[in-house]
Amino acid sequence: MRCLLHSTRKLEIVTFTEEETRSLGRHIGKRSFPGLTILMHGGLGMGKTFLTQGIGSALGCGKIKSPTFILIAEHQGEIPLIHADLYRLNSYTEADALDFENYIDNGCVLVVEWAERWHTHPLSDTIDITINQYGDNEFSRVVKIKALGNTAENLLGALSSDILEEICEKEGNYESTGNRLHN
Repeated sequence: MRCLLHSTRKLEIVTFTEEETRSLGRHIGKRSFPGLTILMHGGLGMGKTFLTQGIGSALGCGKIKSPTFILIAEHQGEIPLIHADLYRLNSYTEADALDFENYIDNGCVLVVEWAERWHTHPLSDTIDITINQYGDNEFSRVVKIKALGNTAENLLGALSSDILEEICEKEGNYESTGNRLHN
């Protein structure tokens, strides 16, 4: 992993393998809290489900796979994880009808893939993640995370510290935030 940018509201991380993407998800999961919404954007095969698998692993959830055909999967863990995939929806109205607010109000962590299809997502206690390919390596991804709201900003600050600490420990170098994490 390599950190490209970190501030109180934004974090950009490059992952070089599917396992690094899952590892980033585990970091997010460790810092997740009841009522957190995680919005994910990115094309097919960009790693949204790998990231969700890591989040679920940190929350103590079982096997997580993409709920493309069932739209919503509920996973029991230390904090319940609701995993939604809106790829097959054709309108904002269909996404809004899924009543995600009920899950949020009941203390779940809500992860929404293809979140651009949900028009009325919350603007606080939310992290917004965009994943794109990075460079020529088919497995490298740049993961851009934005915090929406004070609690999400606190999560992002802690997440940034966790990741930078891990990168430095793995590299044995405590001077630069641009180091690559080798597994």
